[in-house]
Amino acid sequence: MTSYERWSLAASFGTLLVSVVAFGALAWQLLMLARSTAQDHDRRRKQATMEYLTAIIDRRRQLYEEGIPDERNHAAVSALISRSLTGDASATKLITSYLTAFNYLGVGARTDAFDRAVIDQAWGGLIIAVRANYGPWLEAQRQNHGEPRLYEDLQWLADAMTPRQSPTRADGVLPPQGQSATA
Repeated sequence: MTSYERWSLAASFGTLLVSVVAFGALAWQLLMLARSTAQDHDRRRKQATMEYLTAIIDRRRQLYEEGIPDERNHAAVSALISRSLTGDASATKLITSYLTAFNYLGVGARTDAFDRAVIDQAWGGLIIAVRANYGPWLEAQRQNHGEPRLYEDLQWLADAMTPRQSPTRADGVLPPQGQSATA
């Protein structure tokens, strides 16, 4: 082997080593880009969730003013449901508007557009209470319309929430949100 061949062989191995190092650096950069993109997607999904929850707060306030009772007041919700089921169109419209906002929240969570952990942390108990108290109305509407999938995303979302124990007042009614059981 001549000196020229040895230098050519050394240069070839050097070039190969530089190429392997460059490929490794490129692979590392792609990995970091993928992680950064995933983190950004997660942050944006959480932000979108919080924005929708804020919008629902405004909508809930409007509906409270129009006559929707606190979702944890079982007696008042039952009375509203009774009015709706006996043909009161305004009660039906209130309930439909109210539950549709939560159903859309369920659609967003189910399709991964919204973050379920954020929803659970912020409103898990509320969503469970909504589904529990409005369940009879939901079932009646499914039967009346022959549509078993009506509000299924609200149902799915409530099932995905983590139940928490809440103290009840002596009369067995959950206290309004933000108040203690002794109030």
